[in-house]
This record gives sequence, C-alpha cells and structure tokens, in this order.
Amino acid sequence: MFMAGEEEPDEQEVALGMDTHCLVTVDQGTAYGCVREAVLDGNVLRISLDPEALGSLRLDDGEIEAVIEAPAEDVARFREVLAQVLTYGRADALPTRLAV
Repeated sequence: MFMAGEEEPDEQEVALGMDTHCLVTVDQGTAYGCVREAVLDGNVLRISLDPEALGSLRLDDGEIEAVIEAPAEDVARFREVLAQVLTYGRADALPTRLAV
C-alpha cells in the first residue's frame, strides 16, 4: 500500500522522518521515503526500493513487479494517484526515477 499525507508535513512528521511517501507491505512492514524508482509500463508496475528499508518492510528483495489487472480507466487513475503519492514530501526522499 502506498500512502502520503494530504497536507504539508507538520513539525512532528518532519522530526520523525515521516514527511514523505510511505509504503506498507502485506506483512505490515512500513518504511518512509523508500521507493527509489517506480515505472508503470502499460499495466505492469516495477518498483525499486532502498536496500536499507528492506528490513523494515520485511522483504528480501528490493525489486517488485506487479501486474495490475484492472480496466484501463482504473489503471490511468492509479497512475495519476501514484505519481501524487510518490512526489509528496521532502526532496531527498523522492524517487530518482518516476515514470508513471
């Protein structure tokens, strides 16, 4: 699950490093600012994660590929929202490559 705040981060979020996008895995592993690359090609999403976040995310592999099986208009909406989420917050935590 990809998440981001709806408003500018407050002082507490900044102090805790929670002033960027957040990724939560199926096992409830959580990391902030961990997406380094995100590419959505058609309906295939490829994500590269910061290796330092793998422990927090409870993952062994920092490369994720997912096929989104949804109508084209839903994939288009996902593309739009994912871009908003991954560009939220401080500049040093933004993905280095974002092609969604």
